[in-house]
Amino acid sequence: MNSKLLFVALASLSLSVQAQQIPLYSHLFFAPAMVNPARSGARGFSELVTIHRQQWQGMEGAPETSALLFNGANNKERIGYSVYAFTDATDIVRRSGIYGHYAYHAQLAENSVLSFGIGAGYVNNTFDMASIRVKNEGDPFLFPANSNGTLDINLGLNLKVENFQLGLSVPQVLAPAITYSNNYTGPVAFNLIRHYVIQTQYDLPIQKDRMTLSPLVVVRAANFVTPQVDAGMMFNVTEYGYVGALFRSNFGASAQIGVHLTPLLTLGYAHDFSTNDYATSLGMSNEFILTYRFGDNKSNDRIEAEIKRLKDKQRQADQNGEKLINDKFEEFKEELEASNKKQLAAQSEELAKATALKLQQAGVQGGGVRASAASQGSSTPSASESGAGSAGSSTIKGYSKESYATNVTPGSMGYYVTAGVYGEQENADKMVQRLKAQGVQSRTFRDTKNNMVYVYLLKFGNYEEASAARESNLNGQYSGKLWVKVIQ
Repeated sequence: MNSKLLFVALASLSLSVQAQQIPLYSHLFFAPAMVNPARSGARGFSELVTIHRQQWQGMEGAPETSALLFNGANNKERIGYSVYAFTDATDIVRRSGIYGHYAYHAQLAENSVLSFGIGAGYVNNTFDMASIRVKNEGDPFLFPANSNGTLDINLGLNLKVENFQLGLSVPQVLAPAITYSNNYTGPVAFNLIRHYVIQTQYDLPIQKDRMTLSPLVVVRAANFVTPQVDAGMMFNVTEYGYVGALFRSNFGASAQIGVHLTPLLTLGYAHDFSTNDYATSLGMSNEFILTYRFGDNKSNDRIEAEIKRLKDKQRQADQNGEKLINDKFEEFKEELEASNKKQLAAQSEELAKATALKLQQAGVQGGGVRASAASQGSSTPSASESGAGSAGSSTIKGYSKESYATNVTPGSMGYYVTAGVYGEQENADKMVQRLKAQGVQSRTFRDTKNNMVYVYLLKFGNYEEASAARESNLNGQYSGKLWVKVIQ
């Protein structure tokens, strides 16, 4: 083969395979940052993804691609980064490249994120001259500089709203030319062309995120090239693995299956079937993917911690609510008992008066009866006697100065640790005097909503402190019955 004709053929080849300049992956769903830099760090954790693809297996010179992606995030997932390297060989033409990607994830709303990404890298093209069969191996035209490269830039944009994502990326923005030699009639060059890739997917959670069904569509386009569309579905079971199917226009179909070997390690396989006019000649394509998620998933850790915190808060709220209901119930019982005792005392007094009047009319001396009636009224146990108990001779200690009854404005908003409730102020005052004789300071206030008088020992600014004091019987310094009265 004439070496001049060889380089002309290679230049022609570079134009005919423009659509294949960007490597194709059937597992792009699991490594979107390989194409769109805006997806770098979007998942909030670090991962390492490696892919190896053998296309048209069994055909000499068939495309073979290997790729490696490291993906991560920091600064509370606002900043994402990734490093992507690949090598793509087709017959004697080999392309390799490495890119560094940066992404910024802007929080538009609680469940909406707009991501911007940019990537810069180096792409190198090489011709494997040793594989060329020629008559004259010493032909000087076989030894020009046959390996050359250029800098490249990728751009990306991605919008995520709830479970829906839509992304646009522009690989090879600069569309540079890679020149190999100027020793011929014209320069021998390989032209990179600008591509446009649109990715969209929707993640439908099933059974509270135990499973996810994800329809996805990818559209690739470039100048002078018919757009190519990938449309598929991925079904992922969190504990076990995934299955998927993909149709690629002007090419074929793909079936994917993967196993989650551990919560952090996933192994997957894709088998492609050609469906075009050359299907019987092209054969099958195989692709393998291995994904490792590192254990520093800060986003997931924060989510789990937040869920645990909310559950603890809900559990505490339920407990406090239950305590508040119980205290309200006890308070209601005391109020009802006090009201019933008050009515009973009034009825007893009326009965005594009526009985004395009848005896007087009958000519019987009623002083003894009245005295008995008075004695009966005074012997009716009051709410303070049934609820306060004995507090001992020591003063209540261990609480802040402003919590003690003598330093509290009666009836002000707060949570009162109360020892008695009465319908009459006089009876409440008697309990205050009894407690004072026992070394326990207390005061009273009347609740205008139910017109009952409460004897309280302490007041707190929140229910938790008041409930703790009640449950501990004021740190063991009070033996009577206590409950919490809420004034709001």
